[in-house]
Amino acid sequence: MKGISVLAIASSALAAAIKDSSSGSIAKSLDGAQGANLAMRDDDIKVLCGAPPDYPDSDFPAQDYSYPIGLLLGGGDHKLHVDAGPAKCIQAACNSGGGAGVFVCNDQHNGVDLLYTDIGWFAQRVYEKCKHRLDDGTDHVQKGQAFCPDNWNVILTTVGSDCTASTPPSSNQTESTH
Repeated sequence: MKGISVLAIASSALAAAIKDSSSGSIAKSLDGAQGANLAMRDDDIKVLCGAPPDYPDSDFPAQDYSYPIGLLLGGGDHKLHVDAGPAKCIQAACNSGGGAGVFVCNDQHNGVDLLYTDIGWFAQRVYEKCKHRLDDGTDHVQKGQAFCPDNWNVILTTVGSDCTASTPPSSNQTESTH
């Protein structure tokens, strides 16, 4: 029952956040590796559906991303550490049983500490752009990737059955997943 309550809350948070961000004029403060604050709009973000090619193809029912994206958007001021890249990717959020999930990748040559909410904002861009309706009327989301100008990116795809990021951060400390 607890899992269903969390899913319901996360689904509501995701729906509200997507509704709020649909205007296309979102301004979001992002912490870059150098600490620079950038104002981001949907026009500034490159999103590729079906990418990256080295990740397995996936096409999940849209609601399967409600919990992972909701988890990130509800992350407050918590940060996730990603070691130096390029192409250093870790799980940022997923369902405890596996399946649909969010990865964050660092393409910088130094480690970065990224706000969960910033990762979630980029995950929403992929969700919105890569969502499509099947013939049976259900919405699905194809794997996809969104690129931040600060040289990191977010990928929505399968995590398989091995989810290591299914719980929210528990303190104000930076979470480190290596």
